[in-house]
Amino acid sequence: MAEGDISPASSSQSTLAHSNFAGSDCEILDENIIIAEISEIEPTAAILRYCKRKFHRPYVAILSFAGLKPMTIDSDWYSWLGHIQTFFILSFLILGYVLQFVTGFRRDRGFVAEVPSQYNDISEDFYYYQYRKYFETGEIVFTYIIPSLLHLSGFLAAIYVYRIADNELLQSLIERVFILSTSPKKLVVNFWIYKTIALIWLILSVAYITFIGMEQDGIAKNHYIKLPNIADTQGTLKAILYFCLLFHDLVQVVIVSSYSILCLLLRCYLNLLKEKLLMHSIEPLEWMREICEFRKHLHHLNCRIAIPVSLFTLLNLSYCFSSIIHLFKDMNTCPVKIFSMSLANISLWMILALVPFFQAAGLTVTCRSTQSCGHLISIRPFVHRNTSSEELNTILLYASSLKMTAKLFRVPIISHYVCFILLICIIVVLTFGMCINLSIGIF
Repeated sequence: MAEGDISPASSSQSTLAHSNFAGSDCEILDENIIIAEISEIEPTAAILRYCKRKFHRPYVAILSFAGLKPMTIDSDWYSWLGHIQTFFILSFLILGYVLQFVTGFRRDRGFVAEVPSQYNDISEDFYYYQYRKYFETGEIVFTYIIPSLLHLSGFLAAIYVYRIADNELLQSLIERVFILSTSPKKLVVNFWIYKTIALIWLILSVAYITFIGMEQDGIAKNHYIKLPNIADTQGTLKAILYFCLLFHDLVQVVIVSSYSILCLLLRCYLNLLKEKLLMHSIEPLEWMREICEFRKHLHHLNCRIAIPVSLFTLLNLSYCFSSIIHLFKDMNTCPVKIFSMSLANISLWMILALVPFFQAAGLTVTCRSTQSCGHLISIRPFVHRNTSSEELNTILLYASSLKMTAKLFRVPIISHYVCFILLICIIVVLTFGMCINLSIGIF
């Protein structure tokens, strides 16, 4: 046989060897694909576990402590425990409303005096009787009934929102933000900063109530409910009242801080989407889908979450302005301690009332900045050099047409208007303070 001839056996062996090498290459390629998929899945799963352990679970635990949401709906035991917790919180709230009326306690000024100073010596006079009758009727309606209904309505609305209308939107939003974020630890730190500020507000509110109770001895006599004039009875009523007011403030501060955290998450969500689009780490079509998902969460915030927050904000603004009026009225006669604590009380109610406005205004600013995404892409030719002009024009038109704002009371909250209204309020308060004659206490 010549050297240049190739036998059929050797040809079949080389073909078999080539097929074996090709098969081994395919197997190696498949293994690399599987390893790549696993490496992509593992960080996502780790982030979700970190999110659940550090953010979602503590957040739901705080909502559960306030009676707004059970720890989990997968277990009947936790579900029933959540219902019992809500029932007890509701009972303490209602008991607190009743005790405020019985003891004559007002959230804007503390315990009211039994007899106005100008009628101390003529308590049996007919005019005093008419004055007291009128004073009590107006006080019952505008100081006890309406604020109690607003507070109770806010709590019931929050229960509906977090228990029924949520539909796992909260968990979905948290997971999306954590997956997109490059620094999940920063989100956790911001979460605990918000909750720490809320806890500080709650402690200061309890301290103010305790101080007012110590400075104002005794309980004003209620003409509708006769209480025994015993020090132990009054002390017990005060202690129960303080305990119930703690839950009143706890419910408010949890709902307002939760609204602030949701605004923070939505701002982070939108900023991350904008950053990824500008860096071309997300496709334009996928970016549009994510914007649609964001709009769904924003609609839930404006139409559901904002309802209890708006009710509490209305109540807190009423307390704030009422405290300011009483402060101007009594600033020449009240002791320095009471005057200082009244200022602290005004500050507490003002902070709790203004926080939702500033959070909503910040979210509106972020939403409006998204409209410039199309223009920012157009001036970055090197980043989007592989993107067709059609896609760039589509992004430009879509981003420019986005009309998204955060709302309270179904009204868009814009930072310029919030600052302007706050400026007007400050000017009015300063004007009232300057117009008061400090020597005789009249305008």
